[in-house]
Parts: sequence; structure tokens; C-alpha cells
Amino acid sequence: MVVGGFVLFIFVAGVFQSIIGGGGETDDSGQYVSLPPGTYPLNDTVEGYRDEVEMYAEDYGIESHVDILLAMMMQESGGKGDDPFQASESKCGYIGCITNPNESIKQGVKYYKSVLNQADGDIKLTLQSYNFGGGFIGYVMDRGGEYTKKLAVSFSQMMYEELKHTGNYSCIRGDSVPSGACYGDVLYVDAVLKYYHPVSSDAIADISPSFNGEFVKPIQGSAEITSDYGMRYHPTTGEYSMHNGIDFDCIGGVTPIHTVGDGVVVYNQSAGTYGNVVIVKHEENLYSHYAHLSSIDVSEGARIQAGERVGVCGTTGRSTGPHLHLETKTETWGGHQNPKDVLGF
Repeated sequence: MVVGGFVLFIFVAGVFQSIIGGGGETDDSGQYVSLPPGTYPLNDTVEGYRDEVEMYAEDYGIESHVDILLAMMMQESGGKGDDPFQASESKCGYIGCITNPNESIKQGVKYYKSVLNQADGDIKLTLQSYNFGGGFIGYVMDRGGEYTKKLAVSFSQMMYEELKHTGNYSCIRGDSVPSGACYGDVLYVDAVLKYYHPVSSDAIADISPSFNGEFVKPIQGSAEITSDYGMRYHPTTGEYSMHNGIDFDCIGGVTPIHTVGDGVVVYNQSAGTYGNVVIVKHEENLYSHYAHLSSIDVSEGARIQAGERVGVCGTTGRSTGPHLHLETKTETWGGHQNPKDVLGF
């Protein structure tokens, strides 16, 4: 966690000590589940840390916060480096004392939990305090006790006015210069939540889809498969690389796309080069993934049946033309398998 890009040796060290020493259990009610999902996907590096984040979240009794924690990691570092949670300052008061990702994840989750306790379970207050330091919690508690962006701006202005004489602070966001809100990142909450996707098993309540083991094709009638699963020369980059699904020919904006089996929708929005995506969880280790859709017709958390429409064929994302890219996986964003083998096409 870097505040304004600089280490706050005396002030922040005192704040960290007071927070980490805080006691009391918070009600792990999964409050943030009511937050709308973000519009940006997590990258593969961050997704690769999901199991470790889940392990430490369970250790600290905040299992339902895994997807918030992953969103934080995405904002802090994109999963890069030896300290992907940027948690060194919360442990020792300066940057660089954490030198391996596992230690960073453990400390990041621990610190998040301690701030969550201090913030009485207010997720947005917790997130902003992770960036500002715990002094923001007391500031908010003295002014109604609930996070608002207006309070984040006024706190940033106050702290910058007090500390700007040190010469160690400058605005990390150019649009904060006129207001003088140059302490930390006043938009940290929004920056994190744009990566928030409640897809963890604990984040979607009672996600136990009823699946009868029978599959149907995602496009009714005789749809031509234009690209198989496996190594190929990528049609847009020209690189010889793995194609993690199979492509079906279809008419953009016209051809309906259907789920191949019963399940629960765990993702329903844009995902970078995939364009508009729907992901359906069929059973514990089986997901189907429908990409490049022109539109999406299902809601996250919805239970759907085999053959039910999930969207319409399109060419969103990195695509050379209208088609359906279908994947089958053992995880939401990993564990790819050949759809023909799994689905029996």
C-alpha cells in the first residue's frame, strides 16, 4: 500500500500499530455481495493466486471476501512482483520488507481483516482505509460513521495540507490537483471495485446447481466449427499459440447462443479480449464459457437449464468476425479442456 507514492514513516507506522493491535470480531455477513460487479476482469496472474487468498481468508474468517481481496491485488499490483498486495508498509512501516508473494498475501489478508474490524464491516471504508491508513476510520466515525467519497476527498485535502511542506507528496491523479486532494488515492474504492466479480464459491450463496449430465449444443441446428481446440496460428496476432476452446460460425446480432447444460451463471460481462462473456457453473469442477457475444441475456447468479439462451452471437473483444468461442474448464478462469471431449460433440 503506497500512500501518494511515498512512505509515511512516523504517521503511518503509528496508524498501522493501532490497527493491527485492534481486537474484536466483525460480522462476516458478506455485506459486499450487494455491491454491483465490476467491468474489468482479473488477469491470469491474479487468478493464479486465488487458492492462496482463499486459504488465508479462511484462516482469518473472511471467506466471503475473497473476490474483494483479489480485486485489491489487481489494483495494487496486477499480481506482479514479490509483494502483490503491496503489504510491506502494513507489516514494517516501509516498502520492500516483504520479499515473497506468499508472505504478501498472508499479510495483506491479515491487514484487510484488521481494518475491516476497525471499520465495523463497512467494505468501502475498509478499502479506502487500506489506501489512506487507519486515520481515515476515526475521521469518518467522527462524521457520521459511514464512508462517502466526499469524506475521502476532504480527508485527503486535510492530510495533504498538513504534510505538503515536507515536499514528499504529489497528486497521483491529475484531476485531484485543483482540489488539493493529493494524499493517497481518493478514487481507490472505485479503482478496486471495477475488478470485483463475485465468483468464489462463498460469494454466491448456495451455489449448488442441479446437473443431469446431459449436454446440448450451444447453437441449434447445424453450426459449423471453424476452429478447433489446440495449437494454431492466431487469426489476429499471427502467433502460434494455444486455442483454449472451439469456435462456431454464427450470424452476429442474430444467432441465439444457448447454455450447454444446467447450471448457475457466475459471470456475465465484458472480459477484455473475450469481449462479452457468460460463464456457467455446471458442477464443482465444470464450467462452460461463451465469448464474443453481441449481447447478454442472463443475470449473474441465475439458475438456468440446458438449452436456455444466454446471449446472442457477436464479434466483441479481439475477433475477426462474428462467431461463438466456447470453452469448458475446471475453474472459472482456468483448467481448460477440449470441449469436444467434455461435451461429446
